[in-house]
Amino acid sequence: MVDVSTSENFIEGDAARDSHPTEVAAALRYASENKYDYGPKLRDADLQWDVNGIEPMGNGISRVFIDYTPSASFRGSSGSEYIDVDSGGAVLARRQIRVPKQNLPVVLIALTVVSLVALAVVEVLLWANPFDAGPELYVAGRTLWIRAELPRQQPYVVYTAPSSAGAINQWAIKPEGQGTEIVIIETTLTNQTSGAVRMVVDREAAELRIKGSIALKPVNVIDRSYIVETANDRYLDPEFRLMWGGFTLNQGEELRGHIVFEAPLGSKFSDFRWLAGDTAVVRYD
Repeated sequence: MVDVSTSENFIEGDAARDSHPTEVAAALRYASENKYDYGPKLRDADLQWDVNGIEPMGNGISRVFIDYTPSASFRGSSGSEYIDVDSGGAVLARRQIRVPKQNLPVVLIALTVVSLVALAVVEVLLWANPFDAGPELYVAGRTLWIRAELPRQQPYVVYTAPSSAGAINQWAIKPEGQGTEIVIIETTLTNQTSGAVRMVVDREAAELRIKGSIALKPVNVIDRSYIVETANDRYLDPEFRLMWGGFTLNQGEELRGHIVFEAPLGSKFSDFRWLAGDTAVVRYD
């Protein structure tokens, strides 16, 4: 499983706070304000965060490693993540490394107390979808839990990301066809049950189906992105993260990003189908 860096540039604990106070403060603030990444069990929990260390990555970007634990009656190993931050405090990327785990004796005691009837009820609730009312946005494949948010339709999207040379730029993706618009699906993949799951996110990785019509393939966001000059655009999305290329998810790891499609204006969508490394259908009906 991925853990903190062993690079000779790695700066531990309090020394990281002293050497990079802006980046550490920005990462801690982002983690506390965006607990959704911790999944349905922890996103509403009272959490505590500790800085494990920081690794300067070059080009003014630093990788801040953070440990986190539920603060109420928790006994076990902490969760871990890293957040990439530039020298100005802007968050560029985030990845979960591991989730908190209760010590085994606590789990065994709890299991002995729970009756067979209660266990049966819990199983029924899990199959019925414990995460959301309404559209089933969070579903299980064979090895992955997959969440696909409701489609977001807009004329184009603007986002911030490093170029191949390392410079931080603003990029845009716009439709190529006439009478079409950009559709964005925020997607979260969680490996809770398997060893390593390897996948390639490309044009064959997913489908977005229009009601009673065709299945759309993802846009190649690398080929379609271009640098723009504007700094104050209504479609600038500071949370936008490209999900494209090859990835490996170890057990307990999570990957979150955005899949982009191009669809006719005003399309209504029936479902989103994930096909890379696992298969699952998120229905919007």
